[in-house]
Amino acid sequence: MSQAQINSTQVLCRLLEMDKPQIDGQTLFGQSSDAATHLIRERMLMLGSSNQWINCPECGLELARVVRDLSSDQILLMCPECVDVTAPRHYCTNHKVSLPKLVNNLATGLGLGSAGQKVIDHEQIWRLGTTQSGRAKPVTWYFARQLYKPAVADRLREQIRLEKTTESSVVLTSTDLPLPAASPIEGFDVRFLGMAARISQSRFEFFGESASTATQVMEEATPTTTLKYVESQSCVWMDGERHELEPRQRLIILALLEDLDHELDKDALQRKCGSQSQSFSPSKEFERNKSVYKRFIRYLRDDERYQLLIPLEDQPH
Repeated sequence: MSQAQINSTQVLCRLLEMDKPQIDGQTLFGQSSDAATHLIRERMLMLGSSNQWINCPECGLELARVVRDLSSDQILLMCPECVDVTAPRHYCTNHKVSLPKLVNNLATGLGLGSAGQKVIDHEQIWRLGTTQSGRAKPVTWYFARQLYKPAVADRLREQIRLEKTTESSVVLTSTDLPLPAASPIEGFDVRFLGMAARISQSRFEFFGESASTATQVMEEATPTTTLKYVESQSCVWMDGERHELEPRQRLIILALLEDLDHELDKDALQRKCGSQSQSFSPSKEFERNKSVYKRFIRYLRDDERYQLLIPLEDQPH
């Protein structure tokens, strides 16, 4: 099973939970380059407008202006702090989820054609169609995003009742489960898309029944303090609170995680992060995330090395 397929499905679900399911290329590729590439290759993301100003990929602090193209996939930026900076072209391009492609790929993965599809609520809820296995009772499939919103859940419930599929419906959603206890669709068969399927070629591949039969898939307990989600979700947890990482911050922590001793000098860190800044400094990279730096990174003055502090929750038992 391709990790890129799994990661891309998780990234897609996060995008679908946004009011406007779109993201700039810099943020998208900063979260997971493999997932971003897979989503674009499968046309789950459409290219949108281009930005003339983006966050400088070197210092991460200043806004850099797009100056000109250097090649088919590289652009030149002008940053007040770093001056000339080279970056991938996709950094300045916005990407939007293709909802029609999403719905079609879901239906294809379930073995459904377009005849049974129906838009129930524009950009929120769709009926995918009905399947039947042997003599088993027919199952009507729906997809909904932002199902945590009471208005969306209530609209879906009313549609299911109108179509008289209350006892034979399955709802796929990009919303994390479980839903709030007071949700209008409490008790319905609701499955988180990120656990039920993965993005494949022009379709979703659904896992076996053993992986998706639960009415409500319980999310794992809220982490306390951990670095486990740096690579997959570009975040760390401290005392039960999630802290998002900027692209360069993520690369610094990953470099230290991958080192056997979890220690690197500044030059090694700079190489692994791909920074060409003459004033590269790990502490400066965390200027807008100082609490994360203080909690997880220590500078060993005698050795002139940076050490990653591994939380107890991440240490082998």
